[in-house]
Amino acid sequence: MKAHIARNQNAGIPLALGWNLSAADRGILEGMAPAFGMKLQLVSPADAGRTVAQLLGEVEVKTTRTLVLEPGAYPPALVLANFKDKDVDTLLDLMKQAQVNIPLKAVVTPTSKSWVFGDLLAHLQEEHTAFTAAKETAKA
Repeated sequence: MKAHIARNQNAGIPLALGWNLSAADRGILEGMAPAFGMKLQLVSPADAGRTVAQLLGEVEVKTTRTLVLEPGAYPPALVLANFKDKDVDTLLDLMKQAQVNIPLKAVVTPTSKSWVFGDLLAHLQEEHTAFTAAKETAKA
């Protein structure tokens, strides 16, 4: 009897997990995707209880935390995985030029892979709020 090993369909492929993206921003990102070999995967409110690794297809989804977010619970977010550093910089520059409005952005780390996506959104929101407040204080 052979053991069946699930293969990660996304291994090594630049993958962008998108949360709460507007149709316009999603369209811009989908237009940029071929240049990076990128897949854009939208995360639904029902999938917010999955870990980042589960959403990336790196581990089997055995159980998820019961966490369903309201569709607008957090502002738009983009979590990037399997990108080369220079490609991240290029993508972010292109997004800025195209006036894509995604306030929460992150690159997957070994630590964040184990995080539940909803918890990662909460953390990114806290960081964004603190950074924005610090920037405003510096202007004053």
